[in-house]
Amino acid sequence: MDPVKMGKFIAELRKEKGLSQKDIANQFGINDSSVSKWERGINAPDIYYLGPLSELLGVSIKELLNGERKKPKKQKVRNQKKVLELKEVEKKFKKKVVLKNISMTIYEGEIVGLVGPNGAGKTTLLKSILNLYHISKGEIIVMGRNMHSDFEDAISKIGSLVDGPSSYSYLTGMENMKVMALLNHQKDLRYALALVEKFKLNNVIHKKVKTYSLGMKQRLGLVLALMKKPKILLLDEPMNGLDPLGMKELRELLKEISQKEKISIIMSSHILSEMENVCDRIIILDNGYIIDDLEIEEMQNQDKTLEEEFFTLTSGSTNQIGGEV
Repeated sequence: MDPVKMGKFIAELRKEKGLSQKDIANQFGINDSSVSKWERGINAPDIYYLGPLSELLGVSIKELLNGERKKPKKQKVRNQKKVLELKEVEKKFKKKVVLKNISMTIYEGEIVGLVGPNGAGKTTLLKSILNLYHISKGEIIVMGRNMHSDFEDAISKIGSLVDGPSSYSYLTGMENMKVMALLNHQKDLRYALALVEKFKLNNVIHKKVKTYSLGMKQRLGLVLALMKKPKILLLDEPMNGLDPLGMKELRELLKEISQKEKISIIMSSHILSEMENVCDRIIILDNGYIIDDLEIEEMQNQDKTLEEEFFTLTSGSTNQIGGEV
């Protein structure tokens, strides 16, 4: 980010919109001298102002950070069908807006990573998709079904592993599977048993879950999430606490699931190198906004790394993009 280039761009956009520095200052409840400092490149706007400023000036946050309008690029041809659409989703907790104008589309069989600083809104977004949090505005469409008005049909298409592995520690792995089968009205466990073999849990499936290692619990959690044959799998920090071998095994399993079963996976993680290795696409969140939507293949063709892109856009953590107001 070049603050001088960015400042000139803000000044140019402001004039195009017929706004004065004072107009912008009044909009955000700050001194017009602060807007003057932005435009002179002395300070960059703080992340808390970037989202509203981008909306006011009619450009994306990334365009603001780069100091220029995005050059039109050839759209990637997608043959897959849409499995999940978020349309201008907003989530408030009392007066605090945690998700802001989130719009995104997920396609069949792709792995999409959510990355961002702590508090960026990743877990809130996943829980909103699951309807654990009722969104304040917008629409969430799952396989053509509205999550609000067609909840049962929509949620039946989603499996999840959020807030850690979800299983009863005092039951065996097999007993947990039987409970999940009962909840999903499943009588045939053949598919579940095939998952047990795929996830290398044969030797422990009849042991109590409290004796499992974290890696085993993660794999059992995935088996339970996949038992109902979902079209979408949501994972929140699935690699937390795993050793390098565990991460490698999980990475290979996720790729196999997405490719062979045509399951779309949305996962959050702070481990950028692993996300780059496993994901087809990365959505960067900061302060509740989508900052960028990156195709991993395109990024690598430009000899860029996810870490470089992440720090360029977020400067490492929320509230670090700018300096003083």
